[in-house]
Amino acid sequence: MPKIVDHEERRVHIADAAIKVIIRVGFDSLTMREIATEAGYAHGAIARYFPDKRSVLTAAFLRLYTQANDRIERQIQGVRGLAALERICREILPYSPSGPLWAKVVIAFWDHASQDEEVTRIHRVNNLHWRELFRRSLVEAQEDGELAAGVDIDTAVNEIASRNAGWQMISVLMPDSAGDGRLDDALAALLATLRRSHVPPSR
Repeated sequence: MPKIVDHEERRVHIADAAIKVIIRVGFDSLTMREIATEAGYAHGAIARYFPDKRSVLTAAFLRLYTQANDRIERQIQGVRGLAALERICREILPYSPSGPLWAKVVIAFWDHASQDEEVTRIHRVNNLHWRELFRRSLVEAQEDGELAAGVDIDTAVNEIASRNAGWQMISVLMPDSAGDGRLDDALAALLATLRRSHVPPSR
């Protein structure tokens, strides 16, 4: 009986292979042959799932966001307010061991996004989703009496998004200034500006 091939599973495997190659050799040096080797397929076999390099790269970019969103959803189940916000940020920020590597790929795609409408769309859709998660957590914190008086939620959403994106860049361009301890300190400082002074941090 012939083996049943799960095409979506193969596509995911190839996208994961592309991410590994980008981490190893960089975005511009990536070739379909290297992706095929990393995935354990013959060079021509990838064409059954992706017609060209652009389509593989798009799938790889989407894969990074899908993985992050899955982690976030698991982490915030049954959690709300500032505790949920902290967990969301911890999944987006470049914590070791994988975060700095993923940040390297994401930064490369940011430049690529300016030249590719589909990559731009993926980036926009997912970042708007994250912003909505930030907003929901802040509204919950406000409802629960956690949020400091005078916090403007729209401004806070922009600040959180900017800090998360900024730490991605720092981890790639200035790794000596990043690291888990500094991310912890930065996240704690951000949350302190949002939390009412008499409300203890969640554990």
